[in-house]
Amino acid sequence: MKKIIMLFAIGFILNTLTTFAQSWYEKNAGLKVIYPSNVWTCIEKARQYYNAGNIELADQYLRKAEQLTIAAEPFNPKNWPSHWPRTQEALDIIRYAPPSAYIYRIFADFAIDQNRSKEAVKYIKLYLNRSYIPDASYLYKLGNLLESDSMVVQAISVYQELINCIKTRNFHNDAPQLNTIERKIRILNAQIEPVVILPLDMKIQGLPSFLSDIGNIFKEKLALLDGRKYIVIKDQVLDKLLAEQNLTRQEIIDDFEERERIIKLLNVNYVLEPAIAKIENMYIFQVRVYRSTQREPVETFEYKNENYEFLPNYLQRFVFEFQDKQIPDNLLIPENSYQWAYEASDNIQQVAMSNTGNTIIAGCKDGRVYVFSRKGSVLGAFKENDEIISVAVSPDGHYTSWASIDGKITLADAIKVVFRTSSKNLVRAISIGENGKFWVYAINEKIYYLDNKGEIYWTRSLPDWVNAMEISPDCTRVAAGSTNGDFVVYTDEGNLAWSKKLGSPITRISFSPKMGYIAVGLKNNVVYVFSINGDEVIKFTLGDEVRLLTFNQDLLDSVVGIWNLWYYFLDKSRSKVWFYSVDKSINCAHSATVSNIYALAKGKSLLVYTVVWK
Repeated sequence: MKKIIMLFAIGFILNTLTTFAQSWYEKNAGLKVIYPSNVWTCIEKARQYYNAGNIELADQYLRKAEQLTIAAEPFNPKNWPSHWPRTQEALDIIRYAPPSAYIYRIFADFAIDQNRSKEAVKYIKLYLNRSYIPDASYLYKLGNLLESDSMVVQAISVYQELINCIKTRNFHNDAPQLNTIERKIRILNAQIEPVVILPLDMKIQGLPSFLSDIGNIFKEKLALLDGRKYIVIKDQVLDKLLAEQNLTRQEIIDDFEERERIIKLLNVNYVLEPAIAKIENMYIFQVRVYRSTQREPVETFEYKNENYEFLPNYLQRFVFEFQDKQIPDNLLIPENSYQWAYEASDNIQQVAMSNTGNTIIAGCKDGRVYVFSRKGSVLGAFKENDEIISVAVSPDGHYTSWASIDGKITLADAIKVVFRTSSKNLVRAISIGENGKFWVYAINEKIYYLDNKGEIYWTRSLPDWVNAMEISPDCTRVAAGSTNGDFVVYTDEGNLAWSKKLGSPITRISFSPKMGYIAVGLKNNVVYVFSINGDEVIKFTLGDEVRLLTFNQDLLDSVVGIWNLWYYFLDKSRSKVWFYSVDKSINCAHSATVSNIYALAKGKSLLVYTVVWK
C-alpha cells in the first residue's frame, strides 16, 4: 500500500504509574523464592485482604512481613540467617539486593496502587539505598513520581543518576531508552528557567529545487515554541557573533570545536541539527538534539514519508513533540494498520464488506465461500460446484449472497442458506438491502428485484450487460451501470427515476449513508457524485488532487471506499477525505463505508487492514 495525498480540504471551522495492568502483588510474585514461608504467608494474607478491599489489614500484614525481614538481618554471605532460602533461584535475585531491600520494593508498589505517591517515593528510596546494584526500572519510577509531584529538581537529579547508571552499565532490570530520559530532563529544565536553543542551518540532500527554502521554514516553525520555556537564537544574533569571531554558519556545522565556542558565548543549552534528504522514494526529515557541548546527540527525531507534501506537517509536528505536547488532530497522518489474514483454499475472486466492517465475505475460484467477522473469525463456510464470480453482504452484515459461474445464486442469513436459484446465464452483480428485506441481482442485461423469500417483484433490462449494481440500504432505489456507460436509477416499484450516459464502463456504485447522494466509479478512473435526484455534484479523477468546500457529511461519506484500486477514507474528525493507491497485484478489494477498515485479496490470502491516525 502506498500513501498518497489529501483529496478534499474541508471548510469546517494520569499519571502513567497508576495505570499498570499488574497489581503490587503480581509485580513482586517472583520474590517468593527469597523469603521463608512465615514471611511470604504475611504477604499472601496482605494480598487476600487487599483483593477483598480491606486495605488496613493488608497494610498490617505487610508491616508484619517487614518486621520479620528486618529481624533476620544482616543478610551477608558469611552470616546468612537460618531458614532463609539460598537456592539458585534465590541467589539470582539477591545478588542485586538483599531481602530487606526487596520488602521495601513491595511496599513501594503497594503505595503506588493506592495513589500514595509520597509514601511510594519513601519506599523506593529505601529499596534503592539498600540495593547492591541500582534498579533502572525503579529509578525511573522514582523520577516519574517526583515529576508528578512537581519536585522538578529532584526528578532531574534522579533521571541524571539513571543516565549515569545506563552509560556505565551499572544497573539491572528494564531500563528506558536514553533519549526518553534526556527528553524528560530537557522538559523539566524548561520548567525551571528558559532553555536556550541554537538551530543550525538545515542539511539538504536530493530535494527538488522548489523545496530549497525548507530550512528557513523550519526556523519559522520554531517560533511556535513556548516563549516562556524556550529561547531560540535568531539568525541575526548568530550572524553578528559569527562575524565577530570570523566564522561562518557552515563552519559551526562542520567544526565541532568552533561550534563549542559559539555555544559557550551564547549560553546555549541545546543545539538542533536538522536535515532533510530524499533517499530513493522516501523523504526523511531528521532533527538531532545535542545537549550544550556534548558531541553525541541526546535525542533524535525522525519522520519519513513518500510525499513531500507532508514535510510542512513534520516541521510543525517536531515543535509539538519537542515540547512533549500532544500532536493536534489537524497534524495527524493516516497509516495502515494490519489486522489479520486468512489463507483460503484457492484464489479469492470477489470480496465484500458490510458498512461497518462487522461482516466480510470472500468467494474463491474453487467455489468456496467464507464469511468472516471483523476480527477474522470464520462465521460460515460454503461450497459451490464452480467458481464464485460475485459476492455481496447487506449494510448491517446480517445477510450475505454469492453467485457461481454455473449460474447458481444463493442468499444466506448469517450461517444458513435461506434461498437458492439458478440461471443459465452469467450473474453480473448482486446487492442486498438492510437486513435482507429486499435484494437484487443482474443476469447479463436483466435486473431482478426480489425479497428474501425469493419472490420477484419486478425485472428491468439495460441496453447492455450490467457491470455494477447497488440497492440502497432502505431498498427504495436500485442503481445500475452497464458496460457501455449507461447509468440508471429505479424506484422500488421498478419505475425509472433518472438516467445518465457516462461514456465508460461503470465499475462501482455507492449510496451515501443518509441516501442523499450516489457515487459512481468508471473504468477510466473518473468518479461522479450525483444527488439522489440526479443532479451532478462533483466529478473527479482518481489520484488527482481535488478541493471541495462542504459542510455536508453525507456528501463526503458517499466517496468513501475502494474505487478501482484507490482507497478513499475519512480522517479522525470525519471532515477530510484521504486516499491510498492499492497494489496492482491485488485480485480484488472492498471496504467499509462508515469505518476505516478494508480487505484485500492477493492470491489465496485475504488481508484486512484499518487506517489509524498518528
